Amino acid sequence: MPYVKDVLEEAQKLLVAKGFTQEEAAFEARFILSFLLKKRPLDIFTVQEISPAVASRFFELIKRRGDGVPTAYLLGEAEFYGRSFKVGPGVLIPRPETEILVETALEFISPGAGVLELGVGSGCISLSLALEKRDVKVFGVEYSSRALKYALVNRERYHLENRVFFVQGNWLAPLKEKQVFSLIVSNPPYISEEEFSSLEKSVREHEPLEALLAGPKGLNFIAKTLWEASKYLLPGGYVLLEIGYRQKEDVAALAKKAGYRYDFVKDLLGYERVLVVQKLP
Repeated sequence: MPYVKDVLEEAQKLLVAKGFTQEEAAFEARFILSFLLKKRPLDIFTVQEISPAVASRFFELIKRRGDGVPTAYLLGEAEFYGRSFKVGPGVLIPRPETEILVETALEFISPGAGVLELGVGSGCISLSLALEKRDVKVFGVEYSSRALKYALVNRERYHLENRVFFVQGNWLAPLKEKQVFSLIVSNPPYISEEEFSSLEKSVREHEPLEALLAGPKGLNFIAKTLWEASKYLLPGGYVLLEIGYRQKEDVAALAKKAGYRYDFVKDLLGYERVLVVQKLP
């Protein structure tokens, strides 16, 4: 029976040989093995031996991770806002910074409010809002049929079929121009053509481009949302958008031109990460 200590050391060597730092390799190896053993990462050291079958599966995943496949795709799950969501190729992997968007949205959701999410991806934002606010109904639009399948699986996982409704379509196109939502929320594509080349290789080569790229300055979807949201937003309603860390000035100009009152919420690094705009009564 293979020893946990030995397989972890071998896995780290394989990852370091692929360009990972020693610290990154150790983290990845512990995280992947803990998932297979259904334990927390630090708890794997309470296990001395693993079966040959588990070891074989572990090294298969380590090899693919070394080839650049994102860990979330390998394991089929990603953590977001304290919960697990099914993910895979074709859907954007939830990021910790997007939790700030959820935290901010929760502050603006009034009892019984109608919420719209644009670009639902895995559904992690819509479903997190519905799970945190039990009297809210959330409507979401997703262009990608592959991503929408994951959103529907996650909706079923959390038994939210009666309060969260997803539809396939191109941004706001599937919706009637009717002012019914008190809040519109989105983590839109906001990577510029220039920034794309600087993204991690695993992101560039594996995650869906349509969920990342948004024109020369990364503003296409942000601008579209700000210009069109008022047709669907109740007077006094809010639009919350995650934005890139260098987009504050451009986004502020767009919000001002569109006639909104606006503000920003910073992330843990001090960057303006969430745009908050209000439709004036």
